[in-house]
Amino acid sequence: MTDVDVLVVDDHEAIRTSVAELLRSAGYTVLEAENGAKALEVLAEHQVGAMVLDLRMPGVDGLKVLETVENPPPVIVTSAFVLELDERERVDDKIFVQLVKPFHPRRLIDAVASAIGKPSAPDS
Repeated sequence: MTDVDVLVVDDHEAIRTSVAELLRSAGYTVLEAENGAKALEVLAEHQVGAMVLDLRMPGVDGLKVLETVENPPPVIVTSAFVLELDERERVDDKIFVQLVKPFHPRRLIDAVASAIGKPSAPDS
């Protein structure tokens, strides 16, 4: 069992918080990271079921996170950019699905549910 369902990583606060709230409203437990360095810290401290990861961020970007983490949870890449062929070859086996921004909220919820299942009902 994971202690966090989803880690949302995006340097744009409005996007990060809206994605996190969307997933929380669907019943998932969510942590947020504002950059790749913070995401790596969270991954070292928590067992995470899935990660929603922006690719293009200042400093440690999403590509570097994918290259650094040996066995990541299922990764749902969200980006307005498509990976270059050489980038894709380096990390393709670590990407569960890529959603191009802007994406429909239902597609994100469906991708997370496909990666880790639907959220469990809270204990009564």
